[in-house]
Amino acid sequence: MIEELFDGSFYIYRMNRNEITLENWNKLAQAYQNKFMEIDLYNDSYDQFCDAIKKDNASVLELGCGPGNITKYILDKKPNYSILATDTAPSMIVLGKINVPNAQFQLLDVRDMKNLHRTFDAIIGGFVVPYLNTEEVKNFIFDSIQLLNDDGILYFSCIEKDTSYSESQTSSDGKITMEVNYHDRSLLMQILEKNQFNIVSVFHIDYPKPNSTSDVHLVIIAQKKS
Repeated sequence: MIEELFDGSFYIYRMNRNEITLENWNKLAQAYQNKFMEIDLYNDSYDQFCDAIKKDNASVLELGCGPGNITKYILDKKPNYSILATDTAPSMIVLGKINVPNAQFQLLDVRDMKNLHRTFDAIIGGFVVPYLNTEEVKNFIFDSIQLLNDDGILYFSCIEKDTSYSESQTSSDGKITMEVNYHDRSLLMQILEKNQFNIVSVFHIDYPKPNSTSDVHLVIIAQKKS
């Protein structure tokens, strides 16, 4: 919700962190598609995710689907999957429907995933966690266990670094700034264990950055304990 503040004779409207993130992703949708629609850096981890799912006609929830790049890859590999692809930015949903017409798309904030009131065989959140703080990540993992069927698979990725390094990052054109949260692997493992997940696979992917050292992207694939 936009917070309305009165300062003397006029009002100041201040958006909270989540609304700013939504507004920015709406603006970045086309640029994001141009950069990531064909990227193959994470394909091995998507393959492992699919291999961990034992049902041929699995129901999959994707969180933060963007323009549908992950959804498209998975459905090209597993056309019998039924994927509900969700994102908080309407412009991303528009692109996703164009890029992957055989998937279902829905506006949804990851923080509201529990409101779906249905279960899935697998949940995938490619690079959603960097926009969640530690408390929100705890809620995300807790909500995931509630929405997964027995032996369900959870996939998520983030930047592996101490949380104290979390920072604001600016787009290459200098017009958009967003808060990016880093996460510690050991803490994530503790949260998963507490929520009755077994670790299936862990990937460390070097993500090159222009004019900078690469980030280490952490991918975790876990399975709900029977």
